[in-house]
Amino acid sequence: MQGSPSRKLDFLIAGTQKGGTCTLDAIFRKHPQIQMARRKETHFFDDESHPWEAPDYNKLHAYFPASDNRLRGEATPVTLYWRPAIRRVHQYNPDIKLILLLRNPVERALSQWRMASARGRDTMLFSDAIREGRSRVQSEAEVEGLLRRFSYVERGFYGRQLAYLLDHFPRRQIHCEISEEFFGGQAATLQRISSFLGIGPFPALRPVHRNPGATFGVPTLSGDDIRYLSELFREDVAAVESFLGRSIPAWGNAAIQARAKSQQQDRGWMRWGATTAERSLFSLRSLLRPLVKRWQRRGYS
Repeated sequence: MQGSPSRKLDFLIAGTQKGGTCTLDAIFRKHPQIQMARRKETHFFDDESHPWEAPDYNKLHAYFPASDNRLRGEATPVTLYWRPAIRRVHQYNPDIKLILLLRNPVERALSQWRMASARGRDTMLFSDAIREGRSRVQSEAEVEGLLRRFSYVERGFYGRQLAYLLDHFPRRQIHCEISEEFFGGQAATLQRISSFLGIGPFPALRPVHRNPGATFGVPTLSGDDIRYLSELFREDVAAVESFLGRSIPAWGNAAIQARAKSQQQDRGWMRWGATTAERSLFSLRSLLRPLVKRWQRRGYS
């Protein structure tokens, strides 16, 4: 083991992708008792090219300025999904605290696909990607059946991921929050997190939402996709509720459908606005065309 650390990380924001970890990372950076890595997502523990038989933790600690008394942490949301990363984190610091921000797995899947589609990394339709497209995860897996790309469904199996996490860390070191509740009331969530980390309250801030994701020009969830994914995730949602010791109303089918309907209405207004603008431009061109021809005849062109 190289670079055996004298000052280990105290906590990780370990998941989930498209769950609001960018926002949480940004808020953590404003707390006077927290020292975050110089950049979000160091991807140290999920780096399969690293020589893990003799890990060099200096590469991880290089993301931090000179050590002080503040809590050290970083946010790489793939960690919860990436089983080898969980084992490596435990090897590094079995006393580390893990913070999870979990989003409804149905909507999380769509959000990941939107990002991949917008970046040109997946040309498959969402309805196909969550069905037959899942075979790509196994056929192209990087390690242990895991794949960063196309894992729209697999990353939402929170119950399995929590079970694996609990195989390596005690419950008292894991703190789980729900994304929809976080964005509905950040102050209450941050109060619970500060208590978990054993630090003072977060400074009063206006509600923050980093990288909310564009919705214009992309599809929303269909009823068929909601029903299909809800059934796939049914046991995992129940496992998260059991882990929390309570129900999660924001993850019910009715809540998802209501949000999907709202997005469709918002998108309808956007389309109406675009159409109105196009009509106005067409009318302006129609008015200007005779004037342009008259100027051209008079030699002003």
